[in-house]
Amino acid sequence: MNDEIQKLISKALGSAQEIPLEKPAQKDHGDFATSIALKLAKEQGKNPRQLAEEISAKLPPSDLIEKTEVAGPGFINFHLSKKALQSQIQTEFAGGDLLKDQKIMVEFAHPNTHKAFHIGHLRNITLGESLVRILESQGAEIFRANYQGDIGLHVAKCLWGYRQTQEPADLDTPQKKAEFLGKVYAIGGTKFEKDEQAKKEIYAINKQIYARDSEIMPLWEKTRAWSLEYFDYIYERLGAKFDRLFFESEVFELGKELVLEHLKKGIFEESKDAVIFPGEKCGLHNRVFITSEGNATYEAKEMGLAKLEQEAFPFDRNIHVVANEQADYFKVVFKAMDAIYPGLEARQDHLSYGMVKLTSGKMSSRTGDVVTAEFLIDQAKEALSKITDDEDVKEKVAIGAIKFTMLHSSAKNDIAFDLEKAVKLDGDSGPYLQYAYARISSVIDKVDGGKKANFDALNDADWELARELVSFEGAVTRAAQELSPHYISHYLLELASEFSGWYGKNSVKDAEPGLQAARIELLEAVRSKLKQGLYLLGVEVMERM
Repeated sequence: MNDEIQKLISKALGSAQEIPLEKPAQKDHGDFATSIALKLAKEQGKNPRQLAEEISAKLPPSDLIEKTEVAGPGFINFHLSKKALQSQIQTEFAGGDLLKDQKIMVEFAHPNTHKAFHIGHLRNITLGESLVRILESQGAEIFRANYQGDIGLHVAKCLWGYRQTQEPADLDTPQKKAEFLGKVYAIGGTKFEKDEQAKKEIYAINKQIYARDSEIMPLWEKTRAWSLEYFDYIYERLGAKFDRLFFESEVFELGKELVLEHLKKGIFEESKDAVIFPGEKCGLHNRVFITSEGNATYEAKEMGLAKLEQEAFPFDRNIHVVANEQADYFKVVFKAMDAIYPGLEARQDHLSYGMVKLTSGKMSSRTGDVVTAEFLIDQAKEALSKITDDEDVKEKVAIGAIKFTMLHSSAKNDIAFDLEKAVKLDGDSGPYLQYAYARISSVIDKVDGGKKANFDALNDADWELARELVSFEGAVTRAAQELSPHYISHYLLELASEFSGWYGKNSVKDAEPGLQAARIELLEAVRSKLKQGLYLLGVEVMERM
């Protein structure tokens, strides 16, 4: 529908150009509005409202448009005809072609081995998985990447703590192994801060890991495997998957080699026995890539990662889903990458997202005082026990509730997570949408099909519900353009709210056959949009709740 209206405007203008279209804030202003007259008037030095009148008068006739009107300083509003609305009822969303033939890598999740998978990671993986689905819906070829820290001081703290603790005999599940690693990591983290001798020993273990010392490697490999086993369990539970796992252990040597190679070429510089990238020369800041001890930093590891990622998937665009506190880091890292691989910076994006906060502030796993993803899911399931005893339903609704909350705000915003609000069956929640889907399914299942639809029998409330279908494609497109799924979540809430109001005033079961059949098609279209939208958010639907 967007395309059809844009074609009409282009014909009125007599030229093909980008036509902005949006949904008016007020329903009585129509289904679509364009500000093209405001844009052109500024360029041409004309009165925008007068220009809008001229464009409106030149619009070719179309049976899709009931009427157009000029509003405000020069907006052109379009009201769709019932024929157009009927086409929305009877047409399935087949995706868009906004990103057709584009190859996009989405790098997300990023949990570190030997540490807890907390609710910050939960937002990351939820956002990344949703973006993958949204970008795929627009025709992109996607490569799912996951870069994980499996070496470094955090691992050394965990292994030190392990050596101070007796390994339980019953570590027979991924969950128990992860819980034990979290416990010994907390021990190591606490001692590192308070005990100088422990700190020296942890530093020594860290050096052993980087040197691949045979004395420490068996324990590293064993505990690393435990972490990865647990991550696989969490990924499956959350409905996420990856095409390639990348690790710091496979890029730190390569990254150091690349930095030293390009030090000779003048891209990097020596400073106080360290090697830095002189970001100040390009308006950024200097960062250390190799320490004075000769160790590769995170920045140097990124250089090695860039090489492996390009080899794994020759992408047109690489989207790194990483918290906003790393914004300055990525500016320098991308500039350094571009110096090594000319043109790479233009193909790199940092999707900066906000933190998940509790009343106690930002979470840290250093002391083990952390809300894990699994704990949060289990708490949500427990809260849902008041509604159902069905374990499968509780699992899907709990995860859906958490994901929806993580995605309902713009990606860049911080989130204050409210569990009670997240699991409610009414209000701005995932369960509210899942329940709306199940309720529509129940209505449809109770009516015999096979009757011929009479769309002329639909009343104003029916058509108002049909109007809500029109905005789905625009919400998905905007989510893809701005890399923020919240446009879809907001649209779905509007659709479900319109359905709820319609449901309280209209009947399907008691309607005459032709009207009944038309309303069934209408509800099937609403249900389809709910299912498609929730899928793009990574939320499962159920026929019964």
